[in-house]
Amino acid sequence: MASLIYNKAGALEGIQPGVADDAIYAGQRVPYLTGSQLQRYAAIIYAESTYLGLLRQIHPVQPIVEMEREAFAMAVTMYQYARSKSAAFQRAQRFYGLQDLLNDSGYTKGINSPILQEYYGEAGDEQRRRSATLAVIRLFTRQFWGFESVVEAVQGALYWDGNDLFRRYKDHYRAKKGFELGHSDHGRLYQEVTSLEGVQVIQSCPATDPAVAVLRTYTFRSCATFGGSIFFQLHPQALEQGISW
Repeated sequence: MASLIYNKAGALEGIQPGVADDAIYAGQRVPYLTGSQLQRYAAIIYAESTYLGLLRQIHPVQPIVEMEREAFAMAVTMYQYARSKSAAFQRAQRFYGLQDLLNDSGYTKGINSPILQEYYGEAGDEQRRRSATLAVIRLFTRQFWGFESVVEAVQGALYWDGNDLFRRYKDHYRAKKGFELGHSDHGRLYQEVTSLEGVQVIQSCPATDPAVAVLRTYTFRSCATFGGSIFFQLHPQALEQGISW
């Protein structure tokens, strides 16, 4: 094991061999998680977040700022999902914690993506790597200044989707379970994108899965978009039926 030393820009600038599996940021230990867990958390965000070239089409004015906002929104959303699922598991006398979240391939597809391993190397997008790392550091050190609006926007969010929802639309898992757009602009996130084939403007989509449709119209409601991702809370119809994660 070793301590990972990060500078204020979120770049890994040193590895200190020893018995401690810590992450040190600006001279202080990042609390509540190990250095290995911080890297794993950030690697998942790296794999799930939007690459810079696409961001330049979606948000041409401030693509780097939007990259940072998307990464932080993902960090917060993952944390909220873990807390919600943990509470549900506790009621059933089971356990779901941080380590479970970081290995839950049913929650984030990025865990099985080769891009996740790219985070650990020297290749890939360094800006995206730093944004993902800082997102986790900000979350666990409670450094929310400058990101208060992100925290407010994704309050209660447990999930997100990227361009695959805007390409597959009604064939997507989220659509089959039923989603309602919290604002019509959420469905226009990819309307200016020309580098991806098949992206489209989407609208609220009632559930088409027969097992779900007989129970409710919507399972999810969008609450925000950041970067190339749309973030979802559980819909009130789902919450009323006892669904919590």
